[in-house]
Amino acid sequence: MDMNHNMRWLSTIVCLLLLAAVLIPAARGSAQDPGEATAGESVRDMLDQVLAIQTDPRLQDRQHRDERRRAIKAVIARNFHFDGMARQALGKYGEGLDASQRASFLALFQDLFQDSYTKLVLDFLKRERILYDREEVAPDRSLIKTRIVRMSEEIPVEYSLAPVDGKWLVQDVKIDGISITENYRRSFARVIQRDSFRVLLDKMRLQRQAMEK
Repeated sequence: MDMNHNMRWLSTIVCLLLLAAVLIPAARGSAQDPGEATAGESVRDMLDQVLAIQTDPRLQDRQHRDERRRAIKAVIARNFHFDGMARQALGKYGEGLDASQRASFLALFQDLFQDSYTKLVLDFLKRERILYDREEVAPDRSLIKTRIVRMSEEIPVEYSLAPVDGKWLVQDVKIDGISITENYRRSFARVIQRDSFRVLLDKMRLQRQAMEK
């Protein structure tokens, strides 16, 4: 296996480990008309903001990592549709939940996703070049296909967006062919089938506590 292939799978494996870490035992900006900014422009703006934070010369010291983390987390909070992601991640297991259970799950899911995705960005996205390939648009969905270029390696990243309250928000990211929400759904389903929804919440709370340390 060549070095480029190893680097690609290392990035993918790290992403999956971060996003599935919840299973290890122990939001949004102001509304605007989607026509004012296409889904592709929304993704480009989000990534430009992230790269600007990551390459800001004032924030390069390790002592500023927490400041960069908070800034990136805020960008993620403004651009992702956590309600939609949470529903997809639960799938059929969300149908019988009461309002309290839904609220608990959504809060935990949002916290864990933001922390995991922020760590992924901090560790693996800095001075790479991002190529924007094409945009596939439908009335209720838009798919933005990009590539992250790192030296001689290219990693395909696809962003799936939906119009929410007048703004295009990301509701799934597919990295090298692997969907984040699909990975969550399979992982959550295994815990619920083997144990229960309550156990899943307990595991998510433990993981949140671990990430806060």
